[in-house]
This record gives sequence, structure tokens and C-alpha cells, in this order.
Amino acid sequence: MTNEAKRYHIKTAWQRVASDEELEKWALDPSCIEMEECAKALAERRGNREEYELERQTTVAAEQQRRSELRKEPEDNPFNPRTEVSADAIHIASRIVKHLWIIFVLLPFVAALLWAILVASK
Repeated sequence: MTNEAKRYHIKTAWQRVASDEELEKWALDPSCIEMEECAKALAERRGNREEYELERQTTVAAEQQRRSELRKEPEDNPFNPRTEVSADAIHIASRIVKHLWIIFVLLPFVAALLWAILVASK
């Protein structure tokens, strides 16, 4: 049996789903007919991975820079009225809510209770 008889094909679709180890094995195997295509696919995959990693590192660095700037901002301006509620506003709102509750819930209940007692005593 000659070396030509031992040669084999891999399906082209397998190049997309194969792992890097499999592609490397096929690229280095002289019996594989698609040896060059596997080597190209492996090189392209590694190149794409390097580009993605470089882009990711750039994005992460930019995000860290943005976060550090956001951390410095409260030191310059301790109160941001767009995103924070002041303690005075919270106090005033709680007093308003408490008084509205007294006016619209407790007072009608007490008035109805007194009215019921008045009607029952007649």
C-alpha cells in the first residue's frame, strides 16, 4: 500500500466546528488532503482571536478609565442632583406622606367610628 492510498479527506464543515487541536493535527498530518486549508483556517482563527483579545483589552481599559473618572467626580461634587436624592428631600417627602395618610386614611376611619358610636347611642 502506498502513501497515496493512506491519504484521507476531512469535510470542510468540520474545519469550522473542530477544535484548535484537531485543526493543528490535520494541518501537520501529511496524509490529510486538506492540510493547507486546515493550516489556513487555524491561522485565521488564531488571528481573529488575537484581534478579539486586543479589542477586548482596549474596551476593558476604556471602561476602567471611565469608572475611575466617575469615582473622582463625587470628590469634586459630593452631591449629584440628577442621580441622588438629598436628605432634606427625603425628610420632607416622608412628612408629606405621613400627613396625607393621616388626612385620607386615619381621619375618615375615626370619623366613621365616631359616627357609628353616635348613631348607636340614639
